[in-house]
Amino acid sequence: LMGVVALASLSGTLDFPDLYEWAETAELSPLVSTLLGLGLIAGPIGKCAQFPLHLWLDEAMEGPNPASILRNSVVVACGAYVLIKLQPILILSPVASTTLIVLGAMTAVGASLVALAQIDMKRALSHSTSAYLGLVFIAVGTQWTDVALFLLFAHAIAKALLFMSTGSVIVTTSSQDITEMGGLGSRMPATTSAFMVGSAGLIGLLPLGGFWALYEGIDTYWYGQPWLVCVLIAVNLLTSLNLTRVFRLVFLGPPQPKTRRAPEVPWTMAVPM
Repeated sequence: LMGVVALASLSGTLDFPDLYEWAETAELSPLVSTLLGLGLIAGPIGKCAQFPLHLWLDEAMEGPNPASILRNSVVVACGAYVLIKLQPILILSPVASTTLIVLGAMTAVGASLVALAQIDMKRALSHSTSAYLGLVFIAVGTQWTDVALFLLFAHAIAKALLFMSTGSVIVTTSSQDITEMGGLGSRMPATTSAFMVGSAGLIGLLPLGGFWALYEGIDTYWYGQPWLVCVLIAVNLLTSLNLTRVFRLVFLGPPQPKTRRAPEVPWTMAVPM
C-alpha cells in the first residue's frame, strides 16, 4: 500500500497506460526509485508466498479443498499478474529487479526441496506453487514478461487439475496423509487419470503447457543468463520427483486401511476433471 500511495503521489495517476508514459520520462533519485520498487514488490512477495513470506500458503492448506483449488491456481497468481503489469515501472530500480531474481530463485529451488518432505498431499502441492511463482518472479526481474505470463497460465491450469483430483482423494478417503493411502489407481481411474495429466502439464512433458512454458524460458535465458536455465531445470526435476513420490504413495502399491474400499467419486466430480 505504501508503494502504491508513493507511486500515485509521484506520477499523479494509477492508470496503467498513464503510468507507463510517466515511467518513460521519470527522473527519480536512486534512493527513491529503490524504495518505490521494493515497496511495489513487497505486496506480491507476500501474496505469491515467496521467501521469507511463504509459510502462510502451507498453513492455508488446512482450509476446504475448493478454496485450495482457487488459492493455488488463481488467488496467489493475482500478485504475480500485478507484478507483470508493474514491470515497466519496476525497471526504474535495478535493486528491485535484482531482488526479484534472487528471491525468486531462492524460493523456486527451496520450496521444491521442501515439497519433497511433505506427507500432507495438499501441502506437497502448495509448496510447488511457491516454486513456480518464483520462476515467474525471475522472469519479471529479467524483464521477460511473455515468459512470466506463459509460466503463470500453464501452472494455473495444471495445478487446478491436480487439486481437483486431490479433492477427490480426500472426499473418498477422508484423509490428506499420503502415508495412509495406496492402491487407489485401480479403484479411482478418473481421479488417477486427472492427476497424471495434471502432473504432466505442470512439468516439461510434450505436448502439454508446461513443456512450452519451460521451453520458452530456457530459450530466452540460454545465451544471456545460463544459470537461470539451471534453476528452471532443477525446479522441473524436483517437481517431477515430488509428483512421482505422491503418485506412487497414493495410487500405486498395496491398499491401506483407508483406501481398501475407496470408490470413485460421483460423475459430478469426475466429469469436470
